[in-house]
Amino acid sequence: YEESYDTLLLSPGAQPIVPPIPGLAEAENVFTLRTIPDTDHIKQFLDQHKPTMAVVVGGGFIGLEMAENLVLHGIQVTVVELLNQVMAPLDYEMAAIVHQHLREHGVRLILEDGVKSFAQQGRQVILQSGMVLETEMVILAIGVRPENTLAVQADLEIGRRGGILVDDFLRTSDEHIY
Repeated sequence: YEESYDTLLLSPGAQPIVPPIPGLAEAENVFTLRTIPDTDHIKQFLDQHKPTMAVVVGGGFIGLEMAENLVLHGIQVTVVELLNQVMAPLDYEMAAIVHQHLREHGVRLILEDGVKSFAQQGRQVILQSGMVLETEMVILAIGVRPENTLAVQADLEIGRRGGILVDDFLRTSDEHIY
């Protein structure tokens, strides 16, 4: 429906990055995490299927938080990170401490490798190196991009990285939308 306004405040947030990875569409055990319903779906999968192995793709804040929680559930976790370290904002020396901590808690850490495809309905993760990881569930924690669908529909100016362009007062290209 349509709603009139004098001033509109947009706060759309972000959406998880889900690249077009071959085999992803057939996989029912691959999850992203951004919303409470996402959390509910993951918990429901854990309760119903009781997985013993999981792959977390992405070594940022969300990926490592998920790895920690899965380990606490007694699940064998492999973290796959395309960069040479987890937690990209950290200096490598600090990230090395995180690497050690992850390994001490039984997390298998694969660095400088990415996901090439999924096979066996998501039960196999094939990495760019050719390594094949057997798994029962996958968490994609690759990152986020701006959720700009409504802004695009409203013909607001969008930046080159997808964010809504604003001025110093957070006003968009429409003076009545912030």
